[in-house]
Amino acid sequence: MNSKKNPNSVSTTYLDLFVENGILYCIYKDIELVDLGIAKICVKDRLEFSAYKAYPILFDITRIKQSTKEARDYLANEGNDLVTASAILISSPMLKMAANFYIMVNKPKNPSRMFTDRESALEWLSQFQI
Repeated sequence: MNSKKNPNSVSTTYLDLFVENGILYCIYKDIELVDLGIAKICVKDRLEFSAYKAYPILFDITRIKQSTKEARDYLANEGNDLVTASAILISSPMLKMAANFYIMVNKPKNPSRMFTDRESALEWLSQFQI
């Protein structure tokens, strides 16, 4: 992704962001540990990129190794502002456990589901397009 060629995309320290067909893609980069500080930066970057507009979002966390409880709590609550629905794309049993924990324990305030393939995630998100 090259943000110089596509004004609808941006690459930040931790995320690649772009909008396609009314869905915002938040592709996390290789991150060893998402702590509260990183979570807050990611939310700030997402809100600025989206110009504070609500979107259904595909969160691709396949390259994250782990996250802290504080980061998950923040992302499920304040960090979910202007997210109409969350499709969380995972790739490993460890991420599946973390995503399940996030959905069941942190209880995000919007519809949230976990997926292992992008097409199913996008199909589910399409019902939330504005």
